[in-house]
Amino acid sequence: MMKKVIFLLIPMGIFAQNKSFDAAKTQERITQYIFSKPDSARIYLDIMLKNNHLLHDTVVAKNYNNFGVYYSLTAKHDSAKIFFNKAVSKYAKYPKNKAGSFINLSIAHRNTGDYKTSLEYLDDALKIYESLDNERGKAIVYGEMASNYAYMIDNKSATRYLLKGIEILSKSDDKTDRKNLVVQKQKLANIYFKLENFKFAIDLYEECLPAMKEVKDLKNYYLTLINYGDCLTYVKDNTKAKKALMEAAKGLEDFHNAEFISLAYSKLGKIALHEKKYDLSGFYYKKAFDGIKNTDSFRFMLIGAEYIQLLNQIGDFEKALGIIKLVENSPNRKTFNAEDQMFFYEVSAVTFKNTNIKDKGIEALEKAIIIKDSLAKAHKESTTEELQAKFQTQTQQEKNLFLKQKNELLSQKVSAQRRNYILIGSGIVVICALGFAISRAYWLKHKLEKAKLREAEIEKMNLLERNAYKKRITEDQQQIIQLREQELTSITLQLANLQDQISSIIENESSGTDSKSNSVKSSLQQIIKQKDYWKEFSIKFGQIHPNFNDKLQERFPVLTKNDINFCSLLKLNLSNKEIATLLQISHESVITKKYRIKKKINIQDDNEFQKIISEI
Repeated sequence: MMKKVIFLLIPMGIFAQNKSFDAAKTQERITQYIFSKPDSARIYLDIMLKNNHLLHDTVVAKNYNNFGVYYSLTAKHDSAKIFFNKAVSKYAKYPKNKAGSFINLSIAHRNTGDYKTSLEYLDDALKIYESLDNERGKAIVYGEMASNYAYMIDNKSATRYLLKGIEILSKSDDKTDRKNLVVQKQKLANIYFKLENFKFAIDLYEECLPAMKEVKDLKNYYLTLINYGDCLTYVKDNTKAKKALMEAAKGLEDFHNAEFISLAYSKLGKIALHEKKYDLSGFYYKKAFDGIKNTDSFRFMLIGAEYIQLLNQIGDFEKALGIIKLVENSPNRKTFNAEDQMFFYEVSAVTFKNTNIKDKGIEALEKAIIIKDSLAKAHKESTTEELQAKFQTQTQQEKNLFLKQKNELLSQKVSAQRRNYILIGSGIVVICALGFAISRAYWLKHKLEKAKLREAEIEKMNLLERNAYKKRITEDQQQIIQLREQELTSITLQLANLQDQISSIIENESSGTDSKSNSVKSSLQQIIKQKDYWKEFSIKFGQIHPNFNDKLQERFPVLTKNDINFCSLLKLNLSNKEIATLLQISHESVITKKYRIKKKINIQDDNEFQKIISEI
């Protein structure tokens, strides 16, 4: 701790000793620390702010923008909005820079759940980039729009914008564009995750994580680790998931970002809950809730609801009531995600039921039904009917109890009157009660039937839309696999050409008798022996077609390992000449090899053989 304090005080001492102010060096320090050590960057940001009167408008604006980034990284989004707005004003004459601040401003609004305002700022940024014909800027805007639509549970729009951004960035070899491309792929992985395509999402996460770490984009690296860890839990790889989430939580401590640290701990709490480690789950959820309750994050309600769910499960309903009260008193409760609100009201209803607060329990269920109704078209699995049945059952129980009490009071009052009045009064009460019960039952039955019809139509639409999504995702996957296959084919041919050239050199040197010639020939032969090109090819081929070798072996057990390796080259549609060059054999040997394999599996026709290879 003392080392950290000394480290932070060093730059202050330096600037106190130097009377002259060097804006360029100060800005260099800000750039160096802003994403890795935000607290260190803050010192230099304050120094720049004190010297605003000495600086050009663009430098002042950049400092305001960096202040906004600092507050975003530390989850103080309202403060971030203030400084991003100041940057926009200062960049009035510099449209490109102004567009960048619009993007940052949109992210700050998105982080507080204000998606509408966030999209408006992104539209402003897009118009500027279109007027400047700036392709990179447009791609970044498309990526941020995709993030907004993903939070709004509009995966179709999110995927559309991501593919537009990826298409633009894929055409560039620029280092910055490659970095942005990794971020866009990470967002695409998030969409696949939401669509429950966990395997493909995990593949994309594992492709993005090393690239982010390489360019020291540590914030995105740790945030991606959270999503990666969460995704791993759905394929029941809890060991790897916990390792990723713990690394994210520890790494984010350098950014002092309570929001995302809490998110990582809440995911660890969920894993512990599934493993029935209730004490450990309670430890993680308390840590997550205590960390996020003093932020203005839209994730506050979800983490609170998950914590309440755990407390309900272990029977600590009094503590659950305390959490409910804190969430309900949050000044940002109106901006919370609709799905999170629905989940919160569902778990709150359970707490109220077990603490005998029936009126609040029914009210919570009613709110959950209303929210669920509005989300029916976006959700793939509906529980509206179950919630309605639960609500109606509890409401009817309350009504029946009320009627019973009322009848008892009337009976006691009428018992003091004459016998005739008792009979008449009792008859009227019974008739009214029956009439009310019959009409109420008919109304409930009619409403339930309408709800069932509505749900059936929504389910049908959801099924059609889901099939369309799956078709689109399959096409996207196939496109990525084809690109990777083309890349492998290109590398394979390059290796084949390299081996061919080396072999030609060896052959030319064979006629020489001098020691130098023999030395060159020996060195080249040693290089070919040491470099296992086939092993490199097998690894990359296995990443693209992971099940090819096993399926081929299973279908045709008579094939040897060399036969299967040969078939993998045919899978890439390499010509006989290319295969001959790669394997350092003659063209006739390739034809003979293919003939022997066909004979082993009892196939004569070349087209039928090639069809089998391509379909496996």
